[in-house]
Amino acid sequence: MNRILNLSLILILALSINSAFAQKQVYPLPLDSTVKLSANHFYYQMPTTAIKVEVTVTKVREIKGYYAEHAERLLGLTNIISDNRTFYKLKNVSIETKQVADPKLAFAVEPSSQQVKDQSYAKALFKQQNIQNEVFEETYSTSTTAIPDFFQNYANVSYTETEDNFVETKIINGVVTQVPANRTKLVNKSAEQKVQEAADRITQIRKDRNSLIAGEQEVPYSKEALELMIAQLNQAENDYLDLFRGIVLEDELHYTLYVIPEKDDTTIPLFILDQTDGFRPTTSASAANYSLQISNFNKIQTAQKQEVKNANKGFRMRQPKAVYIDLLHYGELVHHFGIYQLLQRGEIETLPANLDPELGSVGFVF
Repeated sequence: MNRILNLSLILILALSINSAFAQKQVYPLPLDSTVKLSANHFYYQMPTTAIKVEVTVTKVREIKGYYAEHAERLLGLTNIISDNRTFYKLKNVSIETKQVADPKLAFAVEPSSQQVKDQSYAKALFKQQNIQNEVFEETYSTSTTAIPDFFQNYANVSYTETEDNFVETKIINGVVTQVPANRTKLVNKSAEQKVQEAADRITQIRKDRNSLIAGEQEVPYSKEALELMIAQLNQAENDYLDLFRGIVLEDELHYTLYVIPEKDDTTIPLFILDQTDGFRPTTSASAANYSLQISNFNKIQTAQKQEVKNANKGFRMRQPKAVYIDLLHYGELVHHFGIYQLLQRGEIETLPANLDPELGSVGFVF
């Protein structure tokens, strides 16, 4: 019997020592005017879940060919670009979740005297206080497709070489003699000449390609050499055809947005994508034509426990809840991202005062 009593006394003493060494209090912010903190206090914010949204928009530039007016007459082309125009279209939207500090859930912590003396606890606290929270800011970048050199420079080729034949009078061995001569000179091409030259070049390229395919040269080209020559002829033909049918250039515009849903949010406006004006982020539900939809993973959800403001006991924590996240366009589902975990959907729990979790697990210490 004495042995049992001694064992009970030891257990009671151990529990009382453990309680004495636990943190004194964890106070929700803002503090009550009656609360006075010691010099050893620190603050922490509970984490919440932010959604990082990566948007890729394609800026399409249609550029009219220099000789579009002659395309049907000389080449029989009807499906051409007749006017310059620019428009935008959505290429891709992706999301990922990140943890950020929740400014609505901040607390002041009074550590116990034992924790103040504990060097490992002090080191952990110092380490946490020196970890910088990731910077979440909206970004924008673009990758531009340059106008092909051939298309851009062809219109500048306005001169051609011509041979000018004439008779030159010379004195040879004391005899006046007329000698035929010629010289090369540059003359300005007319617009009609340039158009016809481009059309003739297309015709010649097609003949050369057909000749290669038919083997009219009777030269035993290797498969690789033949493929290379045909590829170069195809590229040359397309370069000249672009002068008539026009070109389409696609630039990629990349945007990064961050949104932090509230606990009960089901629809979050993201951005406006207008075919003429392009991309604009927005928080207006009535203006946005692209939004995120958040729906419960489990249809049956337990009621949220209310945090008791004056229950100054242990650290506060919460476990995330699984949700579906989808992309809506004008309220219609266009893409299902999948299942994600949101901390703000979880229940806030107050840990026992004698329980000391890892500081990094409770939130962002500052």
